[in-house]
Amino acid sequence: MQKKLIALAIAGLASAPVFAQTNVTIYGVADAAIGAGHSDDNDFRGVVGGVLSGNRIGFRGTEDLGNGLKAVFTLEQGFSIDNGTEHINGLAFSRQAFVGLQGSFGTVSLGRQYAPGYFANYDAALSDLISPQSTLTSGAGLSITPNSAARWDNSIAYTGTFGGLTARAIYSAQTETEVALGENQNNDDRWGASLDYANGPFKAGVTYHFVKETGANNDARKELYVGAEYNFGVLTVAGSWQNARDFTNAAGILAGESDRDLRVWQLGVIVPVTAAGKVHVAYGKLQDRDLNDADAKNWAIAYTHALSKRTTAYAAYNKTQNDDNVAIGALNGTLVPAAGENAGMAVVGMRHTF
Repeated sequence: MQKKLIALAIAGLASAPVFAQTNVTIYGVADAAIGAGHSDDNDFRGVVGGVLSGNRIGFRGTEDLGNGLKAVFTLEQGFSIDNGTEHINGLAFSRQAFVGLQGSFGTVSLGRQYAPGYFANYDAALSDLISPQSTLTSGAGLSITPNSAARWDNSIAYTGTFGGLTARAIYSAQTETEVALGENQNNDDRWGASLDYANGPFKAGVTYHFVKETGANNDARKELYVGAEYNFGVLTVAGSWQNARDFTNAAGILAGESDRDLRVWQLGVIVPVTAAGKVHVAYGKLQDRDLNDADAKNWAIAYTHALSKRTTAYAAYNKTQNDDNVAIGALNGTLVPAAGENAGMAVVGMRHTF
């Protein structure tokens, strides 16, 4: 009996360092609201998911490899909280799926990953469904957006933080990784890079994406974003400007000229009103520089209240005003009107993170 106890103790000591070096975290977001909205031809009443943050469940892990190196991975699936379905049909891990190596140099990773434009978040409306920047860029089909267009397949990415400076870069082969002999394998390739700087109350950043358009023209779209934020204590001011040149596939804008020039700008403030509550106000505009009557305006007002470190209650209203050749919805497309019509939505809900 004594020999068995000694053997078990030795086995436990031998395995302890292995478990100490491995760390896996299960995390997620559950965010739902009651929403009501109206456009000229449509009404909406129901549950809206992911208002402040997209609903998700994920697995994140690290393993200490020694010499300052770590193996890292993330597997993250999005879901619709109103009906329990997948965020994107057919994808087991629709938000992120990557593995990589981390060290003092930063992190290099491979898989389905966020492009730098996903992190371009100089936004008083929190870069979520109520955000004018999120609504306008997603509605127009831009890739510098806090939405699915900034998740790229078959990619290699780099992230490094040095003091107050964070650098990001990515290259994606997208879907055309294998083609017939003689065909162009680079038809849908894309790459992006960004630099962000933070020092006390001041933050600023610049992001660039180069995106090959799929389709007959196979043009190369160039997107540039600059943003900044300053916390004055009594309020925080945030704003951004972005441009997309040689844009062919403008999602929410009716067919017109190819090689279009789109611009989006937005400005907003965050005002703390209690120790746990904040008011968010933001306004943004989409401009098509080549097509007449193809602009859209969006504004939002919201109140967020931290019930705890992980639970936030909120109430918000978002409205889009479209020119005749635009059909961009309210609340990031939750309610989509016909071309030239306006749309507005109000929501009251709660977000819990774990």
